[in-house]
Amino acid sequence: MKVAGIIVEYNPFHKGHEYHIAETRRVTGADFVVAVMSGNFTQRGIPACLDKFTRAECALACGADVVLELPFCYATGSAEYFAEGAVMILDKLGCVDSLCFGTEAHVPISLYTETAAFLCEEPEEYKKALQEGLRSGLTFPQARLAAARPHLSPEALTLLESPNALLGLEYCKALYRRKSKIIPHAIARVGGGYHEESLVSEGFSSATALRSLLTPEDSFSHTFLTELPEAASALLVKKPYAPVFAEDFLSLYRYAIARNADRLSSFADVSDELAGRLRKRFPVCDYETFLGHIKTRQYTRTRIERCFLHIVFGLEQNTMESFRQNEVCYARILGFREHASSLLKVWKKTAMLPVLTKLAQKSKRCNAWENELLSFDIAATDLYNTVVQQKHGVLLPDDFSYTLTNAKF
Repeated sequence: MKVAGIIVEYNPFHKGHEYHIAETRRVTGADFVVAVMSGNFTQRGIPACLDKFTRAECALACGADVVLELPFCYATGSAEYFAEGAVMILDKLGCVDSLCFGTEAHVPISLYTETAAFLCEEPEEYKKALQEGLRSGLTFPQARLAAARPHLSPEALTLLESPNALLGLEYCKALYRRKSKIIPHAIARVGGGYHEESLVSEGFSSATALRSLLTPEDSFSHTFLTELPEAASALLVKKPYAPVFAEDFLSLYRYAIARNADRLSSFADVSDELAGRLRKRFPVCDYETFLGHIKTRQYTRTRIERCFLHIVFGLEQNTMESFRQNEVCYARILGFREHASSLLKVWKKTAMLPVLTKLAQKSKRCNAWENELLSFDIAATDLYNTVVQQKHGVLLPDDFSYTLTNAKF
């Protein structure tokens, strides 16, 4: 039995994702493709346009065999945390052979693995140059690129400049640190680039471009639905609500910032300087204007939006570090295809972490740290569902009432 893992967000699920699943199966010869997917909030710090259960259904309808949830604390962390949490889950399942991730061009996987090894080992000259760059006012990506320039090939340096390649590097770094036996594979993206904001006529449009077709007032447009795989479109047209957006959470963000003004720097990703910017009394304004008041060259939009989430949910930096140091994790199943039930039976023997199909199992099968980690997932679902209900008048299932998808595709 061959099992391949993929790490995804599916915000939203589109034709490129369907291609990625198919290519993963082809390249690795996998019998099963297991997707570790962000929950209701993503690594960019924004709410997913569709809830996690709907996105899991789309993935199963379009080729994935099992969808697992990446815990909130990892899903909304930096690229390093995001990758570390997802790789940890796949590695601890005990039977995953391969990890396939997307890349902007045809790049030898050896370029990823060798660059990842260099970044993990951090030679003394590189580390010194990195610290000097940070002290001089460079952002971390700028300082890292400058420090690595004397040590890496031009081809390797291009990986440090590509957003999608950076995630691939983080996956390879996580595998390297864990001394994992999982073999990485890079699959070239076809069509629009990772941040391409326009639809493309050839290949597959990016998730960024597809999200630009969504509006707060309308449901799914015909143009949007035609960019999705047919099976995913068929699922979405049955959904009784339109998408949600970051601006739908603005009042919650502003309240949480004001309520925690004296301890903002205790939350994950919030520095003292950024806390000072957040504490300024900005006039009532829309979401984009509010972000514009806070954003600087050093504090990117993504960093700020992740901070909003961590403040709202009370995720402190010391809690995040404790999760990481304790390797606290579990595999929570959001859905699986019917034939994959045989894989779930294998996990009972091979998995080195609790595999949950029902949250009622959590108290019995998880330790205290894991239950605390899971509590953030539950809170994230409750808050997301509250906003959907207020905006669209639709009550979505919570983590306890949702019936596990056992898809007969």
